[in-house]
This record gives sequence, C-alpha cells and structure tokens, in this order.
Amino acid sequence: MNTVTYDSIVNYMNSMEFSGMKLGIDRIKSALQLFGNPERKLKIINIVGTNGKGSVAAMMSQILRDSGHRTGMFTSPHLVDVRERIQVDGQMITKQDFRDVFLEAKSKLVELTFFELVTLMAVLHFVHKKAEYAIFEAGLGGMYDATNFDTGMMTLITNISPDHTSVLGDSVEKIAEDKCGMIKKGQPVVVTHANSGLMGLISRVAAERNARLVIADDTDYELSLKGRFQKENAGIAVQAAKELRIDEESVKQSLRRVKWPGRAEFIENNVLLDCAHNPGGIAALRGYVKTLKYGRLFIIFAVSKNKDYTEMLSLLPEHHELIFTQTSVARRLSIDEIPDDIECTKMREPIKALQHAKSLAGEKDLILVCGSIFLAGDIKTALMPEAAEDAVT
Repeated sequence: MNTVTYDSIVNYMNSMEFSGMKLGIDRIKSALQLFGNPERKLKIINIVGTNGKGSVAAMMSQILRDSGHRTGMFTSPHLVDVRERIQVDGQMITKQDFRDVFLEAKSKLVELTFFELVTLMAVLHFVHKKAEYAIFEAGLGGMYDATNFDTGMMTLITNISPDHTSVLGDSVEKIAEDKCGMIKKGQPVVVTHANSGLMGLISRVAAERNARLVIADDTDYELSLKGRFQKENAGIAVQAAKELRIDEESVKQSLRRVKWPGRAEFIENNVLLDCAHNPGGIAALRGYVKTLKYGRLFIIFAVSKNKDYTEMLSLLPEHHELIFTQTSVARRLSIDEIPDDIECTKMREPIKALQHAKSLAGEKDLILVCGSIFLAGDIKTALMPEAAEDAVT
C-alpha cells in the first residue's frame, strides 16, 4: 500500500467522479457502521438548498472557529483541487492526510460512489483531527444525499429554486420536499425567508419531525463576500449562530473575514468570476453586476448538459459580446451542441475565450465568467495554478 501515491489516488478518483450518480444513503450508512459510526463523535450541521450552500458553509466555518471551536467543513464541488472539499479550521487536507484517509476508507470492502467516498473520507479526517463541529454541504437534494446523517444537530436551508429537475422533481415543490428530507427529528431547522412560497411545505415537514422552525431574514452586517444575495446567505448563518449561542460581536467580525473563492470574485482588475450555474444563481449574479460601474460587458459562458441554459442565457445582464466555451468535464455542453440561433462567439478552450475577451475589452470594460463551477475552476487553474497549493480560506 505504501506504493500508492497521492497522484495515483487523484487519477483514480477522477475516473470515479463522472462514472455515474447513485442516489441513496444505504451504502454510506453501511460504510460508516463498519468504522464504528465515527460521525457520532461530531456536532454536525447540514446545509441544503439550491444556491448559497457553499457560502453559508464558509460563513459558519469562520464563525465557529473564530469563537474557539475546531471545525471541519465539507463542500462540493471543488474549483481547482479535490482537497478543497475537506477542510479543518480553514485549511484544506494535506496530500499526505488525503492519501492516508483514502486508504483507510478503502480498507473496508464497501463499494461507494465518488461523492460517498469523499464524504466518508471527510468524516474520518474530521474525527482524526479532533474537530468539534462538522459542516456538511449537501451534494444533491437532501433526502437521499450521502451527507444526510441521522446525528445532525441542525439543518440550514438556503434559497430553493429549480435545478437538477430530472433527479429531484419537475416542480419547485417537489425539489423542496426532497431537500426537507435533511430535516432531523427534534433538531432546529433554519430557513431563509426567501423560501416564503414554500414555507407551508417546510413547516409541515418540520412539524412532523418535531423540528423547531426558525426563519432567517437578510442581515445588515458588513460582509466580505460581495453581492446583495450574500446578505440572504449571511442571514442564515447569523440565525444559526444565535441558536448556538455565539456572541453577536464575534459573528459580526467573522462575517467581515470570510473568504469563498469563485463567488463574485475579481481575479484580475476587470475579470469577474462567479460559480453561478443555474437560473437562480444567474439572476442573483445579474443583480450584483448591475451595481458595478463599467463600459462594455463581455461574458464568457459555459454550462453542463443537464442545465436549463436557455433560461440562464435569458437572465444574463445586457452585454456587448457573449463568448460560449466549454469546460473540461465529461458532462459539459460542447460548443458543437450550441444551437445556431444563439448569437455568440464560440471558442472551445476557456483560456482562449478569456484571451479573446481581453484583446477586445478596454480598461473600463468588464469581463464576466459564469455558467459553471467547472468553468470557474478551469479559469482559475489556468490563471492561478498556485491556488491548488494554498488553503482555500
């Protein structure tokens, strides 16, 4: 086993990641049982929703560790490095620890999907590092997500809107019902006020599980993360911190320090990168872009096949040129599949799309990269290869 290298593990896991998705929690439950249910040693906070889960996770991680609690954070997907998914106190797992915990997870003969395997690795790593709290961002949905541990102490629900409709349901109500599957019996659930149209459904599920429902309003605290939509996400974190009896002044200071790459992030003076990858995310991003001052807007856009990209395109801010490119992942929408009636410039390689936009944009113009988390990752990898070696937060 000592001959197994970190790089070989990453290559193996990359081959797993796009081999298919299998919803269900039986496999991860069986695996955890084989390890003696290590998740029971953690105070688990689950986060579900359509948009904003990662931002809320980053906020909660900052708040908890600033108040003296050793905190693990599990998020997905990653931008540059798979190790971003597993962090303790804002530091992503080292290559050595990643290798060790992978071999430990694989020591039990249980067949897991990529996401289930990384989830198990995160649990083991958090326990080894003696984390007190563990924040788990759901991968898809809630009811059948691998992060749906029985022992969760609190569930946070961000904005819910149509996404992954082929899996979660063809209506926002069906999607919400699936996400409500993460609500734990007898434990509080904090939900953003933005889900007001779904509050009846959420209230019903909470009542059935004797879970106290707490509705979070937008916060007016100063935030390090940009965009009006982050006020909504921060409102959830503020309310969750109150449930945990964390000092308000400490919370305010933490929210001014949070870092979460790829979310309304200026990676260069006039290049704005965002992970918006569904209609709700694009709509929120458009609202932020409208607050900026710029001349012309050039948009670099790529999307996965399963996304409602026509709706996403209709929600983009008014622009001078749309440059359609494609990501490096298997489930990308190829530029060869883009209908001819979409007015755009097609460029196969994201970095060349960015170079094209830079060649046309003046100092006062803005270049916006959006449409896919994988596009954001491809651009950051190309421009900032050192990001893979640095802590994420």
